Amino acid sequence: MRQRMPELALHFAVPFALAAPILGLRKATIISLLALTPDLDVLFHVHRSASHSVFLLLLASLIVVDLGLVSKLKPKQLELVSAGCLALLSHPIMDIFSTYTPILYPLIEQSVYLKVELKATIGSPMLPILAAVINTKPTTFEEFQRFDAPLFSSEGFIVTLLLVAVPLLVLSLRHAHASKRTQQV
Repeated sequence: MRQRMPELALHFAVPFALAAPILGLRKATIISLLALTPDLDVLFHVHRSASHSVFLLLLASLIVVDLGLVSKLKPKQLELVSAGCLALLSHPIMDIFSTYTPILYPLIEQSVYLKVELKATIGSPMLPILAAVINTKPTTFEEFQRFDAPLFSSEGFIVTLLLVAVPLLVLSLRHAHASKRTQQV
């Protein structure tokens, strides 16, 4: 059975766009790469495995942080660790909007798929129609032989480009402005 996964580029771009203006490009890149780690399960020929469970990701994050890191971390480092945990959690949360994901495994052995749409009927009167459906199915971790793994699609390309380019542009302009002010002093 051929499986398809959501765009890897968006899993990188969303945390990057949120983190770059606050933490800078280097740290945002590291955090965004961390957001891709749940998809490493494909190396074991399984996708949407326990690595996509918010419960297990939170538990793993807390264990790593609790292993003495919290007491040794400076506030700036704690900020980075917190952002990394949020980026990691963003991955399965985004996945539930594209396909069935075992987001609460093993607490609930159901994979969840959320379908949300807002449509408008144009006419007299104009009617907005909001539809939200929560679909579930039993969680099964099946081995695959072939896996389509697009980095991005036509639709996702422009979204990814904007999510990465806008923070790059803003930070570049800030840097140029700061350099100009330093030269004037």
